[in-house]
Amino acid sequence: MEVLLGDGIFNSDGEQWRKQRKTASFEFASKSLRDFSTSVFREYSIKLSSILSQASFHSQEVDMQVITS
Repeated sequence: MEVLLGDGIFNSDGEQWRKQRKTASFEFASKSLRDFSTSVFREYSIKLSSILSQASFHSQEVDMQVITS
């Protein structure tokens, strides 16, 4: 597995794992994750709004399954 995954957090033990987990935990802290998810949500909301506005303007149906997949 080391050839595939290297010596990262998923493939290490002991002290090396603790150091990597501590570093990674900051990325998943609530504020950091919330800020990231908010920006992603905003970006996709703007795209969806544009698609729906254009479809509405042209009286077209929108297949939401295609858009969200």
